[in-house]
Formats: sequence, structure tokens, C-alpha cells
Amino acid sequence: MITMNPIRARRLVATLALVAATASVPLVAQTRALPDAPGVWKAWKPFAAIASARQEQAATPALVKAFEGEMLALDAILRRASGVASPVGFSVETWGNLDGYRLAEHAPGQPAASALPLSGALTFGAFPIFEYVRNGKTIREDTGETALQQFHINQIRPGLIDRGNVTEWIGVDTDAFLKPMPQGEVAGLPRYGDGLIIARDPAALWTPLSQRAALDLVAMARQKTVNELEESLSKSTERLAVVRDPAYRARRMKEGLPAEALAAEEAQLAKELSPTGGGTGKSLADAKRALSEVTGWIAELSPVQQAAPSCYAAKGATLRAKFPTTPSADCHPLVRPNYAYFNKALPRTAPQVVIITGISRCFDTADKNNRDANSTSPAGCRANRALVETMDKGAIRAWLR
Repeated sequence: MITMNPIRARRLVATLALVAATASVPLVAQTRALPDAPGVWKAWKPFAAIASARQEQAATPALVKAFEGEMLALDAILRRASGVASPVGFSVETWGNLDGYRLAEHAPGQPAASALPLSGALTFGAFPIFEYVRNGKTIREDTGETALQQFHINQIRPGLIDRGNVTEWIGVDTDAFLKPMPQGEVAGLPRYGDGLIIARDPAALWTPLSQRAALDLVAMARQKTVNELEESLSKSTERLAVVRDPAYRARRMKEGLPAEALAAEEAQLAKELSPTGGGTGKSLADAKRALSEVTGWIAELSPVQQAAPSCYAAKGATLRAKFPTTPSADCHPLVRPNYAYFNKALPRTAPQVVIITGISRCFDTADKNNRDANSTSPAGCRANRALVETMDKGAIRAWLR
């Protein structure tokens, strides 16, 4: 993630605009990076807990304050990481936020927020130190843009570290997703998808999605398509009735509309409604067949087959090839968050899992196109790697409940 320092962004934009307006040489010639300049760890920024997030998580002011206290404890651990404790060429800013919590429409068993621990993120930003000249005076800054490193606490939602999409579910609101797969370790931490996980049992953060649930989502998406096409067809049918009404035709012809134009519109609408005309009528017939395909397949499955874990083969040529009942190497497991992972006996503010996101951007140096991972700047990715590599993992594990 790239971010502009939220506190100094406006001042920096105004400064750079002034430099650009008054300098007689290009702006880039006026700015100089200072990779050897000593930096600082700045004070913890105000905790972000917007009203909607507090409401969605059922978080009282006291809970928010206690949750921020837990983040401050994590922040203290990170500040001791030897690779970034005494920054050079960059300065560090850290801040925290409370996440929102959304109940998906098609997520049976998803608990209310009040039954889950509070979730949020601690963000680490290593901002480069540079200087520029304004009105003959040298100005030094340690702000701007950088690659952020985020530590997500108690957050196991879809979209966090998983990649890819189940195209047959598009348009359906669900908490199911492609399982983040193990990819070895980074700095001694297990990597899953695009994240590093510190938890009691990383593999237990998600639970398999049943074959029936996976196909039900396909059916919902296809039913939605049918509904939309039926609505469109209904409007076209109503319009055709108007065009064919003798009184309407007589009035329009009296107004000067040629009879040929009315005939052309009638023919176009009739073609649009026809199940073989290539328009909405045909699309609706095709959509109904597609819906029958999945509902018919569900009816064929035995109870054992319906309850079995599902997977998704994106390159499958047919529906049954995309959601095979027999797992294969190219079939990606489908999961939902395992809400039962969290210990309900603990306070809602207790940290139980940390997921460090944005790993591919700063750690996948094998990707020749990943300029961030190969950057020589001491800020951004280099600082992020130094943080992850030298932070006290044992202390973080002890901090978790």
C-alpha cells in the first residue's frame, strides 16, 4: 500500500507546488534524498475509530480505549526491533485503527460483532528523509509516500491475504473465499497467501466451505441474472404493447412519425423478446438453463457429497469441472472464516491473531517487475523487511492470548 502521510500531506503538496511555481530548474533537481541522515520514531498518532466502525463492532469508548492499549503494547515491541530501532535515511510513524464489520447477506452462521473480539490494524510507515530548496532556504522533510506494513489484529475476513476470485459468485454477498495457501516461511513466520500469520494455529483460521454451499452461491448468482433479465424483458414487453396500441400509433403518425419508424421499433422489440432473436429473450432463456444446470446438479448430489469440502478450478471448461467433487492439484480449496477460532472467554479487546499483510510487495524479490522489493532506498520496503526480520516474534506471541 502507498500512502501520503495524513498529517503533513496538505503542507507537502503546498510546498512542492510553490517550489514548482518559483524554481527556474526542474523540481527533481531541487530535491535530494538523504539516505544517511538520522531519523526518528515519532509519537503514536491518534487512534482512528470512526463512528461507523464503533457501531458495527459494538465497541464502547472503554473497549476502544482498551483495544488501543493493546496496540500500544504491540507498538512498543516493534520499536525495539534492532533493524529499525535507530532509523537512518527514514523516520517512522505508527498508528492504529478500528476496523468496520459487515454482515454478509449470504453467510449463514456469521456471528454478530458483539460475539467477536475487536479487530483493527497497526500501521508501520518508514518515510524517507529528503531536502529541497525553497526561496533559497534548504528544507528537510521526512514524509511523503512509502510502502506501508500493516499488522491486522483479530481480522480473518476475505480479501485480506487471499488472491483471485470465484467468477461464478460475482454479485453475491458472501464471506466465502479462496483459501490462502501456505507458502513456506518468511523471517521465521509462516506465510499464507500474501500475509504472515502469528497465531496459535494458522491453519485453523478458516473452515472448509461445503460443496452444497459453494454451488448454492453459484445458484444465487445465476438467479440474480435471471431476475435482472426478467425485469428487462418485462419493460420491453410493456413497450411493445404500447407500440402496438392503435391509438398510440395513430397519435404518433399524426405527430409526423413515419409508419416505417413505428414498424421498425415494433420489429426490434419483437426480436429483443424472442428466445431465438439474440436479445434479452435469448439471454433469459440461456440464463434459465444455466440456473437449471446448477440446481439440477445439487439435486443429484448425495448428502455426503453435498457436505464434502469444496474447491474451485478456475480453468475448468464446465461448471462441474470448475467445482469438481473430487479434489485435484489445480482445484483451489474454498473456505469461510472460522469464527469459532476465537476464545469467547477472553475480553473482546484481547489480541488473538496477527496477520502481517503486503508481503509480496516487499519480500518477493524474485519478481523482476517488483521494483518495491528491489528498492535501494532505506525507507519503505527495506525498512519493512528489517522490521519483520528483527522484531521480537517471541514477545509478540506472548502478547497474543
